[in-house]
Amino acid sequence: QALDWHALLNFTIRASPGFRVRHHQCVSRTSQPHRVRTESGAAAVEFALVSTLLFTLLIAIIQYGLYFNDSISARQGVREAARSGVTKTFPCSTAAATDMDKLRCNAKVQVGALMGTTYVKVFYPTATATPATPAWVKGNALKVCAAVSFNGPINLVPMPNQGWIRTQTTMAVEQDATPLPTGATLSDTLPAGQNWDWCTQP
Repeated sequence: QALDWHALLNFTIRASPGFRVRHHQCVSRTSQPHRVRTESGAAAVEFALVSTLLFTLLIAIIQYGLYFNDSISARQGVREAARSGVTKTFPCSTAAATDMDKLRCNAKVQVGALMGTTYVKVFYPTATATPATPAWVKGNALKVCAAVSFNGPINLVPMPNQGWIRTQTTMAVEQDATPLPTGATLSDTLPAGQNWDWCTQP
């Protein structure tokens, strides 16, 4: 029987390890780029979805941190200003016409808001009798109010009280003053839509 050399050669080539390796490499090279592109696209979509939430959360943390910092500064500032007022100490770095104007100026300096404008109202001490009359007498009440219009770096999240920080402090005059401190009850002008109704005569 004659040997079919053509069939034998064809079988040998197909069965050789080299042919299998080359065939495997060919399949891998054609499928790998498609798989990489698919995984990269999915990762990009996932990053876009997650990063939006993370960036918003990060901005909220920073903004609320600044808000609470100004809130604490406002409370401390009005206390320091009132404390200096009841001891008849009116430091101010700018020219002010009266002692009460100096007290208002000092309150703004003590508040020192980082992210907003500070507005101050001060009440000249009044007698406890009715009707109340201005009287810088030991025991009468001196009141200092402050409002800070908080303006964050990126306003993407809502803030408490529409971004307004309000605080007030009342202290008793510690000693009679001679001569009497000059000035009267006065306040800064607030922006449209805001008022001093929350800060009333002590």
